[in-house]
Amino acid sequence: MRTDLWKGKTIVITGGSSGIGEALLESLSQVPCKIINLSRSEPELVRKISKKKEKRPAEIFHIQADLSSEKEINKAVAKLAKLTDGVDVLFNNAGITAHSRFDQTQIEAFRKAFEVNFFGPVFLTMRLLPFLKRNKGAVMVTSTVSGLYGIPARSAYSSSKSALHAVMESARIELSEEGLRFIIFCPPYTKTNLRASGIDGDGQKLGEPHYSGKSKTPEEVAEKMILAIEDPNSRLVVMDKSGWFVQWMRNISPSFLEKVLYKKLYKDFH
Repeated sequence: MRTDLWKGKTIVITGGSSGIGEALLESLSQVPCKIINLSRSEPELVRKISKKKEKRPAEIFHIQADLSSEKEINKAVAKLAKLTDGVDVLFNNAGITAHSRFDQTQIEAFRKAFEVNFFGPVFLTMRLLPFLKRNKGAVMVTSTVSGLYGIPARSAYSSSKSALHAVMESARIELSEEGLRFIIFCPPYTKTNLRASGIDGDGQKLGEPHYSGKSKTPEEVAEKMILAIEDPNSRLVVMDKSGWFVQWMRNISPSFLEKVLYKKLYKDFH
């Protein structure tokens, strides 16, 4: 991290109470800046600071909000406006996964996935545009390799993230002349509670255990996200070979990509 680039900045993080968002909050709290976290539950770090059990160079504020609700986003932005008049970086990090075969997925599961992964971050970004324009800020969305192609047993999840990609790409082109940046970050499997808190084909809590294969830690992902913000040329960022493979093969040979996905994820949809 280039701490000089973050000093004095105003940073908004969604989903900072766990996983990647918590790792971002922890890392950036070491820099003298202003951090505003938006999530349903208060991060452990904020509780420790409020109880004077810890002290950090950063000013950290928590605003409670359900980011799938436009009403709560509006309330959160009104509270945020009392803390700052400009935003340098928005980490649209909060999200939910959805696992089920397409022919076993109810439309409610699609709606829930889109409310959290698409409409929430899009509406929050729209509401924060005046703050971002004032500081010529950057927006980063935490997406997934599953957003690069329709992944088996992930139709609701993949589609909600793919739709988010399209909005960010459109905004990047349209608002580039105003100095705004839009970055799509696609981490690989990460050791978080995403599967436990995800939804199944009926829109009910998934409760799956952590992915047992090779995966990144939230801290590793957060570090790469921070580096991506520091790079003025960042647009679509992937972290490992799996991301690069999907990114390139969808254009070079989608039929081969589908054969690989069918074989690798066969158990997920049978």
